[in-house]
Amino acid sequence: MVFALAMGVIAAIGGCKSTQQTASVSKNGSSKQAYSNTHNSRNSLDWAGLYTGSGLRADTATVQAMLQLKADGTFHLRYSYAGNRDSAFEKRGTFKWDKTGSQVTLNPQDKTPVTYRVLENRLEQIDNQRRITDREFNYLTHFEKLDPSMIQEKYWKLTRINGQPIEFTGSKEPHMILKSADSTVQGFAGCNGFGGHFELLTGNRIRFSKMMSTMMACPDLPLEKAFLNILEKADNYTQHGDTLYLNKARMAPLAQFVAVYF
Repeated sequence: MVFALAMGVIAAIGGCKSTQQTASVSKNGSSKQAYSNTHNSRNSLDWAGLYTGSGLRADTATVQAMLQLKADGTFHLRYSYAGNRDSAFEKRGTFKWDKTGSQVTLNPQDKTPVTYRVLENRLEQIDNQRRITDREFNYLTHFEKLDPSMIQEKYWKLTRINGQPIEFTGSKEPHMILKSADSTVQGFAGCNGFGGHFELLTGNRIRFSKMMSTMMACPDLPLEKAFLNILEKADNYTQHGDTLYLNKARMAPLAQFVAVYF
């Protein structure tokens, strides 16, 4: 019995060692650190996907960004200032995991690398005690992962009204964004920007209120009036992937939107 107990202890010690990091020695005598095979962010979290982030510059201009981490080790960042999507900028590059599987370092093309700690549905920038030369990353200190089932924090481009494709003459497309932090809606209706509040209720019900917009005229004013009128009428929504429908009761959809990420 004592012998069996001793063998069990030895087996347990051996099993513990197998889950730790080990160092291997190469032919020239140098050691190489192996990756940990314990549970970590890289092998335990659903980290690949879309993330949203925002920050405030010194001049109080808001930086809004969308970051996509791909399973092939590449990333795509799109950002704009004060929600002006028409002047959006893009960055692409690769990223690498550290040996603990808990951090990723983004390597933008021709820019200084920046490192983020990977948490569940969240990225947090690690303070490296120096200012990053790629200034946009200085303001984007954290990102939140997008939940595909949520309609908030997405850029919804208006594509149809009452089943008919929309047409507009301006360079800026009609759209809306539902902000989860303060339950506000903001967007562009065709001639003017608009804003207001929204409320999500059980059973995919939605209610827009306190809507306001600027008062500039343009050739797309009929489209704008129809868009804003739909926001007043809609009382429920339906989502199928990246397509959103605003409805009134059980009637045919009043409006159709498509999510645009990049």
